[in-house]
Amino acid sequence: MQDNAFPVAGQVGYVAIEQPFGVQPPKVHCPICGQQQFVERDDEYLETPCEHLAFVFGGDEDEFVYASADFTERFARFDAELDARFPDEASRGGEDYEEASSFYRDLFPRRLAEMGYGAHLLALRITYGGMAEGSPVWFSDVYGFDYAAIREDDAP
Repeated sequence: MQDNAFPVAGQVGYVAIEQPFGVQPPKVHCPICGQQQFVERDDEYLETPCEHLAFVFGGDEDEFVYASADFTERFARFDAELDARFPDEASRGGEDYEEASSFYRDLFPRRLAEMGYGAHLLALRITYGGMAEGSPVWFSDVYGFDYAAIREDDAP
């Protein structure tokens, strides 16, 4: 695990990619080491994360479906800060809480920055759509790759 005590410099790298309707989601590979992050086997997706993958937010699930130990720690601190700012159920029912806690689309980079990520994180939001039960549906998955996790042996 890397040392997260260094100052955050620069904005989180956040790239939004929208695929044409009906195109299958891509097989995402790490931009650092090239490892495929999920493998499909017998109609099931198996996690195969490399050490550079910080998180995966699944659009279909609307939650984080993978989180590294470092991301889990950062998220716990973020969550604890939210609990301190909004200590009771009444305070969590308003727009302020919704704004402070949401990871929806364009708020994603802001939340990642609040968690202490900077220019060393590359987040790829991949939006794809298809038909489900006769209606069009769209989902956005977000993959976060932490360039601070690069070690000397990662170099070619």
